[in-house]
Amino acid sequence: MRKILLAATMLAAFSAAALADDTITLKFWDNQQTESGLSQYQQAAVKRFEADNPGIKVEVTTIPYPEFQQRLLTAVQGGNAPDVSTVDQIWVAAFAEAGAIVGLDDRAKAAGVKADTFFKGAWDSANYKGKLWGIPFNVDVWQFSFLNNALFKQAGIDPASIASWAGLKAAAEKLTDASKGKYGVGLFAHKGEDTVVVMDSFIFSNGGKVLNDDGSCSLTSKESVGALEYLQSLAPSAPKGIANASSGDMRELFLNGSLAVEFWPALEQPTLQKSKIDWDFVNGTAPEGKKPIGTYGGWNLVIYKSSPHQEAAWKFIQYLTRPDVNGAVVDLIPANVAAAKTFLTANRKSPDKILEHLGNAAPRPLSARYLEVSDIEVTLAQDIYAGVKAADAAKKACDAIAALQ
Repeated sequence: MRKILLAATMLAAFSAAALADDTITLKFWDNQQTESGLSQYQQAAVKRFEADNPGIKVEVTTIPYPEFQQRLLTAVQGGNAPDVSTVDQIWVAAFAEAGAIVGLDDRAKAAGVKADTFFKGAWDSANYKGKLWGIPFNVDVWQFSFLNNALFKQAGIDPASIASWAGLKAAAEKLTDASKGKYGVGLFAHKGEDTVVVMDSFIFSNGGKVLNDDGSCSLTSKESVGALEYLQSLAPSAPKGIANASSGDMRELFLNGSLAVEFWPALEQPTLQKSKIDWDFVNGTAPEGKKPIGTYGGWNLVIYKSSPHQEAAWKFIQYLTRPDVNGAVVDLIPANVAAAKTFLTANRKSPDKILEHLGNAAPRPLSARYLEVSDIEVTLAQDIYAGVKAADAAKKACDAIAALQ
């Protein structure tokens, strides 16, 4: 009997060891959303995934945004890349060109993961040179034009009027009294991506582009230059020091009642909901007869070529982007349209307006040299707000972009 018990004990130990050996540890890297790393909702989602997939454990590493891209690049170069990670939309092309991530077309097709499950612009941001490199995770749009209702009422201005370029300019001029520290519109051109995405939204809304489909510069087109000229015309109605100002600086002025209109994504709403400001918003702004087109921001999920667990990583991506999960694990807006509808209805004012703008928005240029293009656009913004003729500033920018080829 003792021999039988000993044999049974050894068999149980062997079986446990075998099961442990069969367990996959999936390394997932994400942009840090809270001071402690993952939010409690993300933690719960990971635990749920592990419970539903007993052979997979998820090891999560969260990294602050300023460090994230360099940490990923270093890991890829050192052969220590994670299995799966979020990547900023603007990094996808560079990671694809470097051969660091795998194409997902075949997996998406086999799993029935389709473009119309996600916002079009978000899906477009994950496609580069005809191939799908990631699955959209979360999104937002620059810009919504947030406005101070009380200031508009005092000035006798219809808030809906700022949906058009002519209306925004007229309102900004009427709402500006620099002698009293009051300004109509918040403009900024510091070295930051917020500068670029807002400028892009005006370019897109006028039918312009930053880059053509072949990667050449499109900033000298009539539509793009027209947008730059329009932004330049708003400068007298903005606080001084545009070149060094950020969207965060404009937010502070808006919150203290000094600024009538600020440009921000829907991410601004929770801050405004906690404030004492009587606020509202319109979906960007465009010339009369044209549709406002915002600029997408957000993150995509990718699988690394070096991963020995690509199928498990794909299973995890499918899980995180499911309509019943996606809304609980993002700090922006779910990229899954069904999840976004539920999320926005529960958490944002005028969700239908936000959904409309999300549906119209476009991604930033899909370029492996995007970060350099972004720096060139910052210089362009600073040039136009410094008074350089828009056409000349655009030509300078296009010359710099051409030099990247």
